[in-house]
Amino acid sequence: MRRNCRDAPALVLLTLLLALTPAAISSCIETPSSRLVTAKDTLLGKSESEVVACAGAPRTASSQDRVKVLTYQKSSGPLEGSFPGIKGSRPEGARHGCTATLTLQDDRVIQVQYRTTPDSSDLHEHCEEIFRCCVPQ
Repeated sequence: MRRNCRDAPALVLLTLLLALTPAAISSCIETPSSRLVTAKDTLLGKSESEVVACAGAPRTASSQDRVKVLTYQKSSGPLEGSFPGIKGSRPEGARHGCTATLTLQDDRVIQVQYRTTPDSSDLHEHCEEIFRCCVPQ
């Protein structure tokens, strides 16, 4: 069987495509080692004393029956968005912040919720900052 020379580039391209497909697919699969560990992940299962040891005292704490709720808050500084070198500061828009609520049952964190300010902000940087000392390095 004789092949046409015009078919050679298409055959090479097809062979390359077939060879690289498994590698391309596997790079899209998230493995535990490839996933960034967040404070939320780290806090789950910790005791209240472990949380206080790494994050400090909560702003508020309330309990009912065997459920306890710890609330932490963090907001941006007054100079966020200001421009260095300009006399005075000019903050742009609302300050960003976070209220983090940890729910503990039987002295173990079972839920971590973040509420950001402003509400339209879905960035959790300030939330993660609250618990940065809780995340193993």
